[in-house]
Amino acid sequence: MKLVIMACSGTKRADAAPLAALDRYDGPMWQTLRACLARHPEAARCLASKDLQIWVLSGLYGFIPVDVEVPDYEQRISAALIAKMALDPSYEFQMVPGLVDEAEAVLFAGGTLYRDAMWKASGSNLWNIMKIDETDGAGIGEHRAQLAAWFAKQFPAEQEARAA
Repeated sequence: MKLVIMACSGTKRADAAPLAALDRYDGPMWQTLRACLARHPEAARCLASKDLQIWVLSGLYGFIPVDVEVPDYEQRISAALIAKMALDPSYEFQMVPGLVDEAEAVLFAGGTLYRDAMWKASGSNLWNIMKIDETDGAGIGEHRAQLAAWFAKQFPAEQEARAA
């Protein structure tokens, strides 16, 4: 299993009805994520079969899988909120170590505050550190490129896979 944990986004689709998190969040990283799933059919197949799990760290809900439906909301994340979430089981911080342990490859995608929370939730043992990548560029363009590069590495194009 491969695992991506994404930061939520302040930009959201404004539909009145709840939407799956994958569709609700609409910032640049989420647009890149959806483009990666479209560009790498194997990734989309793995997502459907749970061989790829994508979770989001939401300022309102904590860690949730991207198929969970969420309403349009606004909740900024902060260090204080993350500390509160880490102590409250309803935010699912305790789920993250098991997901990371089970995964063969992991990507933490988001800004520094979100990635710090992802690392904290993961338990950061030495074995897991070796398989975790993160988006850590100087700006959103680099983060998007790192997200796309991770997908290209984990899910090479079908013609590339045949050639290898």
